[in-house]
Amino acid sequence: MNTWDPTLRPNPSFTPQPAWFEVFLPVGAAPLLLLLFLILPIFLLAGESLFAPVYEWVHSQLMPVNAGMTYTELPLLLIFKIILFCIFTFTGVALLILKINCLYYEVWSYWLKEPHPLHTQYHPDPQDSMIALFNWGVFRWFKILSPFLGWFILAVLSGIVLMWFFNTYSFLGVFTFQLQIMVSFFVMAVLGFFTFLGFFKMLWRLLTTILGDAAAITEPEKPAQVIFDRVQKLAFASPWIVLLYPLYFVFYVVILAEVVLLMANFDITDILAFHPDALGLIYGLTAATMAAFLVLSGLKFLAYHDALGRFYNRIA
Repeated sequence: MNTWDPTLRPNPSFTPQPAWFEVFLPVGAAPLLLLLFLILPIFLLAGESLFAPVYEWVHSQLMPVNAGMTYTELPLLLIFKIILFCIFTFTGVALLILKINCLYYEVWSYWLKEPHPLHTQYHPDPQDSMIALFNWGVFRWFKILSPFLGWFILAVLSGIVLMWFFNTYSFLGVFTFQLQIMVSFFVMAVLGFFTFLGFFKMLWRLLTTILGDAAAITEPEKPAQVIFDRVQKLAFASPWIVLLYPLYFVFYVVILAEVVLLMANFDITDILAFHPDALGLIYGLTAATMAAFLVLSGLKFLAYHDALGRFYNRIA
């Protein structure tokens, strides 16, 4: 039987074609999928038990003083647990998802070969593609969040400064009350307008860079900025994308609903105590979510492949 192993691939043109079933389950993907299936609900419900006290602490500190609440510090042990949880979540879940993505995209890229004769063959690499995908993820989220967060942080800091200025100088007669109100309103209105624009720019970049994973994995030598510019040009080049974008929106809405459902009805003890009813629902939702994620990943790769072909046909 022709079993394809990406670790034995010296050159894409001399690598044997992967077997048909590897399109659905690549070599090495089964244990990773099983591990992700087992630990994903555990990390989710364990995170709930850690962050619930943080929410209660924030809520208590925001209560009015006359409600009898006193300021208390967040326990250092809880902070240490949260830091460890974030580290283990990153190494145990995020990197695991990246590796599964790489395995599937490697197999799919060998089935599709190249999008157009003018474009180089796809050449994923087990190590380089993983690094490229990680770098792309960091770069992408920086580019997505920076326009909005930059203006938002500036608006918050400006509001704090204006409040301090108002409280400090309002009784000294340096500026009239009306002038302070006008200046404060003008500054906050301008910053609010740019924050509003930054929010929509964030959504636009989030939408138009969905295809970047495929580019990073199949051409791992490309810098993240080159991938960013490319996928923005290809964002609406394929009719597959008309289906892809709304499906991703529905997918994330459903994930949010699942998280709320699980956190509202279960906790980590339901898994550790092996309650049959709880385990059936929790892991049933996890399996359905993972299957939907893989289907969407396949559709994303087809959209990227088709968009590249159409782009080269336009310029040829």
